[in-house]
Amino acid sequence: MKKITFLFIAMAMAFSFTSCVTTHSTLLSSTPTVELKPEHLDITQPKEASAVTTRIFGVDWERLTAKRLGFMRGNVISSIPRIDRTEEYAIYSLLKQNEGYDMVMYPKFDKVVRKPVLGLGGICTITEVKVTARMAKLKF
Repeated sequence: MKKITFLFIAMAMAFSFTSCVTTHSTLLSSTPTVELKPEHLDITQPKEASAVTTRIFGVDWERLTAKRLGFMRGNVISSIPRIDRTEEYAIYSLLKQNEGYDMVMYPKFDKVVRKPVLGLGGICTITEVKVTARMAKLKF
């Protein structure tokens, strides 16, 4: 009886670890190259925006539940997770202040980090980021 029970349990475990159907859908896409010339763009003078993050015990309590980020995608690949996203908050602020533009060109970030409690960053850290960039619209 033990052998039959053991055989039944072994068969049940073997069936539970197998899959009847495996489906993979893969789509390979090319990266199109679009050449833009200055006459195709309406480029502004440099615009500015800023963002401030206050972290207490390493947590940004103001943006704990809602994050408003503006991402800059580039050719840089990083496997290190970003802890401080104040630059992304500044880009978001720049985009919200200048709605209707298609691109952020050549952003420059000025970052100031203050640790007001005895110089210890683990207790309180205030990060201020000012971004300066040109905005552009497509004329098409």
